[in-house]
Amino acid sequence: MKKEIKLTPILTLIILAILFSFIYGLRAYQKNKLNKGAFITYATIEKLKENTRKGKSGRTDIVYFYFIKNDSVIHKLKQIPPKSIKKEKLKLNETFKIRVAKSDYNVFEIDFDERIDTVIRKQDYKIQVYNTFTHHNIIEQ
Repeated sequence: MKKEIKLTPILTLIILAILFSFIYGLRAYQKNKLNKGAFITYATIEKLKENTRKGKSGRTDIVYFYFIKNDSVIHKLKQIPPKSIKKEKLKLNETFKIRVAKSDYNVFEIDFDERIDTVIRKQDYKIQVYNTFTHHNIIEQ
């Protein structure tokens, strides 16, 4: 005999509350990292992907960028809502101000409204740090 689990309204609310508290807690944790210790540097866009698939049904724009820290080029990406690249008029090799947490470079806040007339060349640095091997292949194509 197989027992079926019915999704009652109370069970649904409990699951949604747990999911909401997890997401809220993660965002608060990241914001705390930025507030406790962050440095300001400049990020340069190196690749833009518009309207890419996210999961099975969602769409998103992806901005690949890099910043310099301790004579190393650190490559990161940011997923932004669809059609934001056209709306913000983002272009390759544009530079923006970015706040990065000292303890975790994956926690950052980039301001796409504040453009800076500077070009940072990643070829001037020997050490290149990527998120994954796939990330490296996408950028270096």
